[in-house]
Amino acid sequence: MGIFDKILGKTEEKEKAPKKKTGEVEADKVEKEVKADKEVVLAKAEKKEDKPIKKAKAAKIEKPKKEIAKRKIAKKEENIAHKVLLENLISEKATMLAAQNKYVFKVDKHAGKFQIKEAVEGYYGVQVVSVNTIKISPKKRIHGRTIGWKKGFKKAVITLREGDNIATVEGV
Repeated sequence: MGIFDKILGKTEEKEKAPKKKTGEVEADKVEKEVKADKEVVLAKAEKKEDKPIKKAKAAKIEKPKKEIAKRKIAKKEENIAHKVLLENLISEKATMLAAQNKYVFKVDKHAGKFQIKEAVEGYYGVQVVSVNTIKISPKKRIHGRTIGWKKGFKKAVITLREGDNIATVEGV
């Protein structure tokens, strides 16, 4: 027994604790396991009682969340005009088509006809009758010795209902 054992009190613990037989040690282990099992069972029972309350609360909360999600999607679709409609194309043919109530726009390459229709109706406030799309392929351009390519794009010819017009395209 060293000085450190006396200071730390290790010898006192050994002397105070009575020696247990192997049967008593096993019995203590079993009692601890039973207590732990009872605590687990009680914890599960408490959780089961809480679940119906949580489900009821969750059911009430889920309905508004779905409605909010629908609103967000609708809101995104309303503001797609700046992504879909890149610019209005002004050419000799486009001005001739404007007399027939048809307008030409340069649009996003990945935009579909329905998206283009929604964008024009939402942005300009007109009724679209039909949308025709044309993909313009890239063209080869030669400047001296260098060979390059002009970018391809997609354009849409939009036919409006009679009486509707887009003033910004006509220059009015």
